[in-house]
Amino acid sequence: MDQLFLYLLKSGGLIAVFYLAYHFLVRKETFFNSNRWFLLSGLATSLLLPLFFISKIVIVERPVIQVQDYAVVPQQPAPIIHNIPVAEPFDWTQLLWTVYFIIAAVLVIKIVINLASLYRMLTKQQSIKKEQFKLINLNDNIAPFSFFNYIVYNPNLYSEKELENILLHEKIHSKGKHSIDVLTAETMCALFWFNPFMWLYKKAITQNLEYIADQRAIEQTDDRKSYQHALLKVVSNQNCLPITNNFYQSLIKKRIVMLNKNQSHRRSYLKYAMILPALVGFVLLFQVKVIAQDKFIALTNDVALASSNTVTNQDSVTEEALAIPIPTEGEGNYVFDKTETDENLKDDAADIEQVHKISFTISNVKRNSNGEIISIKMAFDDKKGNKGKVEQDRTIPIRPIFFQVKQKDGKSIIGFYDNPDMVVKPVDPVNENKIVTIESIKDNALIYVDGERYTKESLSELDPKGLEKIELLKDAASLAQYGAKDRSEVVVITTNWPSREQNIAMRQQQSPNIITLQNGDEVVIFDKCNMKIPGYPSVQFTDSSPVMILNGVQQKNPRLILESMPLSKIKTIKVLDANDKETKGTPIYKLILTTK
Repeated sequence: MDQLFLYLLKSGGLIAVFYLAYHFLVRKETFFNSNRWFLLSGLATSLLLPLFFISKIVIVERPVIQVQDYAVVPQQPAPIIHNIPVAEPFDWTQLLWTVYFIIAAVLVIKIVINLASLYRMLTKQQSIKKEQFKLINLNDNIAPFSFFNYIVYNPNLYSEKELENILLHEKIHSKGKHSIDVLTAETMCALFWFNPFMWLYKKAITQNLEYIADQRAIEQTDDRKSYQHALLKVVSNQNCLPITNNFYQSLIKKRIVMLNKNQSHRRSYLKYAMILPALVGFVLLFQVKVIAQDKFIALTNDVALASSNTVTNQDSVTEEALAIPIPTEGEGNYVFDKTETDENLKDDAADIEQVHKISFTISNVKRNSNGEIISIKMAFDDKKGNKGKVEQDRTIPIRPIFFQVKQKDGKSIIGFYDNPDMVVKPVDPVNENKIVTIESIKDNALIYVDGERYTKESLSELDPKGLEKIELLKDAASLAQYGAKDRSEVVVITTNWPSREQNIAMRQQQSPNIITLQNGDEVVIFDKCNMKIPGYPSVQFTDSSPVMILNGVQQKNPRLILESMPLSKIKTIKVLDANDKETKGTPIYKLILTTK
């Protein structure tokens, strides 16, 4: 829904820009036909331009995440967390969308009803075929109108000369397919009913269509005065049907003024070009998508990264590398990472098909606000029995995907790999086949990093270059040692980051953060994980306590949420005890936070 809201906002802004350009630049010019196409192209541009983006790739260094950004030393035992019913706040956004769709649906239904009513009226009446037009004589007191090739009028209300002028006017509407313009404007009003400029835009379209018909009718008649008298005569018959081109549109005075106005100078056509700077500014401000491209550095013999990524496994499990090595591409080797542009994905897929004669499809590509890929699906088929697919659907950027096509021992090796031959492998032959990926760690595993309890979600965000040793423990003794009674395995990770003591010393040197809440309370946050709220004892955030509800949603890991949150964005904090009551002086059990 956020994307739809942004689209409607951008389209509505463009509609306003085109209307204001028409109103102040060319509304009073006599280029009526040009004005028609300017207004229609404005609607088309407003609908299509927000869908297209210009990609801008920015090369950035891969950030190194230090352990002090994640690890904390719990100073108090974590309380037992019970299932706590959370009262969900009223969703005003959902209410607004409901109102939007209801009103839009009502307006669309109204258009359909009007079309159906008009169709019944036109088909029930006897028509006279004259050239490409169908003339319908109607005895009702209704203003003359046209709808595509139908022209409806009451001959009893007008003289022969007046009727001749009226029919001439409506034939011009019919030949020009002006009913398409009217239907387009009606539909756009239904979709953008909340935008006042759209209603003004519709009025401008119908008004300009009358100017076109009047101008061309005057060119085909010898008696300008009798035509203007016919306009005035129709004023008394104001019963008009919607979604039709009516001879009378409550614009008689303006139409007569425009009929007698001198032709605009051809230099005035340059006014149409003045909309271009506004469109260029719109694209540069809103339609440039910045894509962060990691700067990869080639491995050398001096870098012992791969050899340090070892693991001891008390079970004989053959799996692949946890740390993501720096990939390099070569003949038959392809690497797809989070920073790939849509153009790069298409080029690689085309290269695989052309060079290796393998059908390769890429679909379901989704990106985050930074342009990084968070979801992707790939599949290949060489039409010789070799098929395969891989899919990642994450809330954080995807891990690199490797695809390889090679010949080995006279056989074709085709497929997706986590750690293909193109990447440097560990030199330790003992541990070479005992390395596991983060994705392979089970969700119910107990994970420790340098002795600190971690969740799988937080582990996937660590910088793999700092991981030295990973132990996968599954035996009963180890499970009992770590108190993993209901777990199937324990993952113990050792890093080359500073020790806990060094982390504590570094944190103690840091100045505390002081934030002011909406009610004026000043909250002090030490080490990004220790909070002091006026009237309450200090609280230490861990991966399970205290209970944190952020903008109505209960969080799984309070510590990581607080560390990653811009503190200046915190608006209010509500403190509850174990009984869900606000009692000052009692230990903090639950925090309810809202952000700006």
